[in-house]
Amino acid sequence: MGTSTVDMRLSGGHPVLDLANTVDSRRGRWGPDLLRSFEDLLILAGRLDLIDLQAASRLRSQAENDPPEAVAVLADALALREAIYRLFRSEDAGEPYPIADLRVVEESARLGRARQVLATDEVGYAWTLPFDDLSQVVQLFAIMAVDLLIERGRRRAVRECKGSNCGWLFIDHSKSGRRMWCSDATCGSHARVRRFRSQLKHT
Repeated sequence: MGTSTVDMRLSGGHPVLDLANTVDSRRGRWGPDLLRSFEDLLILAGRLDLIDLQAASRLRSQAENDPPEAVAVLADALALREAIYRLFRSEDAGEPYPIADLRVVEESARLGRARQVLATDEVGYAWTLPFDDLSQVVQLFAIMAVDLLIERGRRRAVRECKGSNCGWLFIDHSKSGRRMWCSDATCGSHARVRRFRSQLKHT
């Protein structure tokens, strides 16, 4: 599934779920954790097209000049990630969203919303963050998490991959809406192999 945010699969179907999936496995075993530095977070945001090269370069320089702040922001990112994971795992289980985790996401998103500016590009106008502070990368994920929660009645439900040693979250964008695995090529294939071997044992 990859060894870092540089090469991990982005199979969540939404940036927020890809953030939650930066733990390689949450079932059977936990880890390894692919989000080990602010740089890892920045790389993920770049791969998800959430931040441009100029803003990423600016934040990278800030992180290098202020390592304690980069460590603090990473801690916030990990706390947000785990809150996001628990929220959307509860959606898959058909349970209410945990209130404490909603508050974590809400607070970070509120801070980010207060820093947003109206920007324009070739398409039109949109709210965006200026990315003049390391914490805004975390706040952007929180804002997107809130948006995903609000959209619940207008989107397919988030699911948790039941593959052995997986537990990744994803939105099923397939036509049938019956996808069971975060990736049919990995967890789906492994499940079929285990099922085939089990059948052989009973014949």
